[in-house]
Amino acid sequence: MPGRGKKSTTTKKPAKQRDQTDGTGDKAYEEGAVRFCSMDQCFNHRDLKGCARCKCAYYCSVECQKKNWKQHKPVCDHNVRQLAQVDDEERSLERHLRHWVVRFDATLLVACIRGLNLKYEWERIGQGGLVIFMEPRPHTNVGSRWRIQNAGMFKNEVIDSMLDRVGMLDQYREQVLPMHVEARERLQKSSGGTADYASVFMIASNVGPDALKGNPPPIFRFKPVDVHREMVVHMPMAKYAGDWLEDLKHQVHDDHPSKHVAPTNS
Repeated sequence: MPGRGKKSTTTKKPAKQRDQTDGTGDKAYEEGAVRFCSMDQCFNHRDLKGCARCKCAYYCSVECQKKNWKQHKPVCDHNVRQLAQVDDEERSLERHLRHWVVRFDATLLVACIRGLNLKYEWERIGQGGLVIFMEPRPHTNVGSRWRIQNAGMFKNEVIDSMLDRVGMLDQYREQVLPMHVEARERLQKSSGGTADYASVFMIASNVGPDALKGNPPPIFRFKPVDVHREMVVHMPMAKYAGDWLEDLKHQVHDDHPSKHVAPTNS
């Protein structure tokens, strides 16, 4: 037979490997849902559009945005004021942090559930929170331009001391905490006690080998993460157990954020 005994000179093209430092190469993963509509109890994740003012909330429809406006307005006003007060270098850091928070939303949710042990101690959700210290890093994805210096779960009084040391306690108590308390009460009431907000505190400083030019001050951002008890109860132990902090750091470093899973009703 023609060609018998000849060794083929063609080779199979190797499958593209995901570059864990720039977030490319895994199209199916990149196109997966990383966030839901910001309207309480709405779990749409397609065709979301950001708030035109602060770009921090995302909605699946004009109807959801209108329904959520009363709740979102205080946060929106605060974020807009903060952006108006920063210079160009600080504005870049703010922008990178805003995109980072959106990209790693589900990662922060899972870290809070595991770090606070909410599967077995639901009452801890209001007793403390996740604190993350961050520094800039270069990255092709604007949502991955921060690396974690250190992080941990701390009780509220310890968090207050941390914020006080970096001069951010007054801002938190006067501008953020009152809105957070109201939002928690509203979500607890609307869900019949089956949902609540966990607290994430981010302190991002322009330090380290990849610091930007200039000397912008540290940035403080608070993120309430809505946690649904039904989702926590049904979280598989394979995903719940283990070192939550190492998993958090790896997901951020490798630019591989968790994906949201809509809570189910039993």
